[in-house]
Amino acid sequence: MYDYEWDRLRTWLSQYGAMQENITTPEEITRLNLSGNSLKTLPNNFSLLKNLAILDIRRNSFEVLPEVLGSLPLRFLNASGNKISDASILGKSGQLRVLDLSANALKELHLSPLQELRSVNLSSNFLKDIEALLPSLANVMRVNFNNNLIENIPASIVFLRALDEIEMIDNRLKTIDEVFFTLNVSSANFSSNRLVSLHLHGLERLEVLTLDENPLKSVTFSDDFAPSLQELSCDSCSLEEFLLPPSASLEVLCFSSNIIKKVPNEIGRYLQLQELDIEANKIVDLPDTLANITTLQTLYVKGNPMNEHAKKVIAILDPEICDLNMKSGITIEMAKEENLKEMAELLGVLFAIESDFTIDYEKQYAGLKQLLSYEGSNLLVALHENHVVGMLTMQRLISSAEGSFVGQLEDLVVKEEYRKMGVASRLINKMRALAVEYGYKRIQLAADVNNENALQFYTRRGLKRTHLSIYHYLIS
Repeated sequence: MYDYEWDRLRTWLSQYGAMQENITTPEEITRLNLSGNSLKTLPNNFSLLKNLAILDIRRNSFEVLPEVLGSLPLRFLNASGNKISDASILGKSGQLRVLDLSANALKELHLSPLQELRSVNLSSNFLKDIEALLPSLANVMRVNFNNNLIENIPASIVFLRALDEIEMIDNRLKTIDEVFFTLNVSSANFSSNRLVSLHLHGLERLEVLTLDENPLKSVTFSDDFAPSLQELSCDSCSLEEFLLPPSASLEVLCFSSNIIKKVPNEIGRYLQLQELDIEANKIVDLPDTLANITTLQTLYVKGNPMNEHAKKVIAILDPEICDLNMKSGITIEMAKEENLKEMAELLGVLFAIESDFTIDYEKQYAGLKQLLSYEGSNLLVALHENHVVGMLTMQRLISSAEGSFVGQLEDLVVKEEYRKMGVASRLINKMRALAVEYGYKRIQLAADVNNENALQFYTRRGLKRTHLSIYHYLIS
C-alpha cells in the first residue's frame, strides 16, 4: 500500500513540475513549490512527506487550508494569493517559523500558541479584531497586518514580547493601547490610518517610525521616547508644527506635504541628520542652525515659498544636496522594452568603474531583456526628455536567514551630467518602497570595495555594511 500511494503522489507532483527526477522516496522531499496551479485541495497521500519543511502554495484557489498540512513538520508556509477564509488547521503546526497568508479572505484567525513562529504576513485580508489572535503570536518577531480593517492595537499586544517589526499600513487604526509603548520593537509603520492624536513615549529600541497619511492634529513626545530613533516620517499628515523627537541619533526626517510654516532653530541639534524632506509646506525661512548639520546629504524643500535668507542658508550648507538645484523634469518609472538599449549602454558606464565586470553591450542587453520578462524582478529608470539618465534593478531572492523574500539591488548608475541631483536617491527610495510593498524583509547589494563614493552613498541612505565578502565562480 505504501508503494502504491507513493507512486500516486509522485505522479501527482510530477504533473505540476514539483517532482525532481532523482527523488526515490517521499522522505527525501524537504521543499515543494506548487504555486500558480489553480489547486483547491491537496491529496490525502500528501501526508507521506514526513520531512517536508518548506511549502509554497501561492496563487492557487484554496478556500480552506488542507487538513493534511497539520500532520507535516512545516517550518515555512507561503499560502498567499488564495481565497482562504479558514486556516484553523495551523493550530497543529507546532514547528512553523514563517507563515504568509497575505491576500486571502480571512475575517478572523484563531490559533493555539505557535511557539516556533517568528514571521507572520497577514496583509490584504479582512481582519478587524485581532485581540484574540495576538496571544498566539508570543514569539513572533515580524508581523505584517497591512491592508486590513483593524481599528485599534489592543492591550493583548503585550503578549508579543519578542516583536521587532510591525507593519499596519492602510487599516482603520484610531487608537494604540498604552501597553504597545512598553515593547521592544525597532520598526513600526502605521501609515494610511486614522490616527488623530499621539503621545509618544517609551519604545526604547525603536529606530524607524512611519506615520504617513494620518490626519494627525496633535503629536507630543516624552523625554524617554525612542532614544535610538533614526528615522521619522510624517508625510501628508496635516501637521502644522515641525516635530522635534528627543533622539540625538536621527538620520532621516520627512515632513513633506503638510502645512508647516516654520523650521525651529532646534533642528541644529540633529548632528547626524542625513536626509531632511520638508517639501510642499508653507515654509518661508530656514534657521541658520541648519547650516551646521554637516552630515546632511539630501534636502527637499520644493513647493515652499522660500525667501532669500533661506536660499543663503542652503548655499552655505551645500547647494548640490538641495532639490532646488536638481534638474527638473526627471521622472522615475518602470523600465519598458524600448528603454533597454539605453540601459545596456549605461551599464557600460558602471562596469568601467567596477573592476569585476567586463563591458559587453550584447551580454548586457541580453541580461536586461531577461530581467524585464522575469516575474521576480523590477527595473527602474530615471528619464529626462524621454532618455534614460539613470537606472536600478532588483531581483527577488529567498533568504534562509530571514525565512522569507529579500530584494537584491544591482546596476545602480546615473549619467555623469545628472549626478548630485538626487537621481540615485530617488531610484533607491522608489525601489525601497517597492520592497516594502512586496513584503521583502531586507534589501541588499554588493559594491566595489574601491568605490569610496558609492560606499559612502549607500551608508548615508541607511544600508549597513556587513562582514561578508562576495565570491563567484565562472561556469563558462
